[in-house]
Amino acid sequence: MKSQSLAYKQTGFTLIELMVVIVIIGLLAALVMMNIDGVDQRKAMQARELLMMDLKQIARQANDQSRIYALVTEPATDVTAFGYHVEEYQPAQMRNASGLLNHQKQNDVQKTWIHLEEFADKTLPEHVSFSIEPQDHRFENAQNTDLVGSNAPKLIWFGNGEAKPVSIQIYYDQQPIGDLIQIDYLGKVIDEK
Repeated sequence: MKSQSLAYKQTGFTLIELMVVIVIIGLLAALVMMNIDGVDQRKAMQARELLMMDLKQIARQANDQSRIYALVTEPATDVTAFGYHVEEYQPAQMRNASGLLNHQKQNDVQKTWIHLEEFADKTLPEHVSFSIEPQDHRFENAQNTDLVGSNAPKLIWFGNGEAKPVSIQIYYDQQPIGDLIQIDYLGKVIDEK
């Protein structure tokens, strides 16, 4: 009898063993996919923190030097990622004094916002962007449409400690990431946590 039972010895895997292996492979694949997506979200959160540090640095430098700075966004295209840079307001008197104006007629359109090289242009990671939404604040005595008009940049530090109040939301793949960043009319950068 013993010789017959040895002849019918089973080879291969049971159904339960195959199911356990499939479940383990599925769990590993899910963990890898979550980790890859998590890396991108961490990059988005890191970009948010860097933006906050840049906002504080720009506000501090605008106040220290009594200069008018604006944050200007550059939308993403097929070949470039979303980015931003800093520009400085140059009123007509300053342009005349610095020689930037070549005795042209008053009706000629002059560039009032000059790109600042001292602040490096920043590019955000792929699929990361942010929106700047102006807050309701009335500049009752303001007369300069270059600064408070509809064509003015959305985020401006006036160099006297004040700023145009805004809310900034960071997005990853068109989905909001993190809390709103608020900048109040006194130029304070507030992280809503």
